[in-house]
Amino acid sequence: MNIAIVLAGGQGERMGGTHVPKQFIEVGGKPIIFYTLESIERNSNFDAACIVAPLNWHDTIRVWCSENGFSKVKFYAASGVDRQKSVHNGLSELKDSEVENVMIMTAVCPFVSQATINDHFDKLASHKGCITVVKAVDAITYSNSGVQADRTLQKQKMFVQQGPQTYKFDLILMAHEGYEASTYHSEVNEDSELILNMGVDVAMVLGDRFCLKVTYPEDVAIVEALKPLFEEKERCLHLN
Repeated sequence: MNIAIVLAGGQGERMGGTHVPKQFIEVGGKPIIFYTLESIERNSNFDAACIVAPLNWHDTIRVWCSENGFSKVKFYAASGVDRQKSVHNGLSELKDSEVENVMIMTAVCPFVSQATINDHFDKLASHKGCITVVKAVDAITYSNSGVQADRTLQKQKMFVQQGPQTYKFDLILMAHEGYEASTYHSEVNEDSELILNMGVDVAMVLGDRFCLKVTYPEDVAIVEALKPLFEEKERCLHLN
């Protein structure tokens, strides 16, 4: 069984004074999380979905799913204090289910192409994990202090990671449980860090520039502008 974990636990501090967390603000006339749920509903690779969100939003999300036909949402988990804990909570909720593969998605990346999702599951036929990337178009500079530049990296060999990420369930669960059990907890921004630290080969799928993560107030305007272009691209792909 293939299951999507939808991370919807962020508080959106960088969004400014929104009255709801950013994953629930309206874009194009509907909560932004709807776009992720719609992409899951349309894709035949998914058998079910698990939403990881603040407990006080679970009842609202259940009503949304019932009213809008999001029938694949069958699991709910509480969000954690950070991304790693939220993913671990979602994985723990699925431990007693017959899950083979899990795709980790975020509710604030509304425009994930069906082609990208399909490419992920195709890659899992020969790999244990897969991430989405786009080629870096600007030079990337590494700074340990955040004040002084330490190294500028060759952009030809650099990729910017997007969502989603997909892994064999037993593997990603082992990675997170190992992290939880460790006495040394460095900050984990992406699940791929844990998987790569285990020495596992992780494949890359080339995403696209439509997969913008809504982080700042101006991102809402950008997503609104991109929406008709993305929908037309998806329609053309479907016709082909």
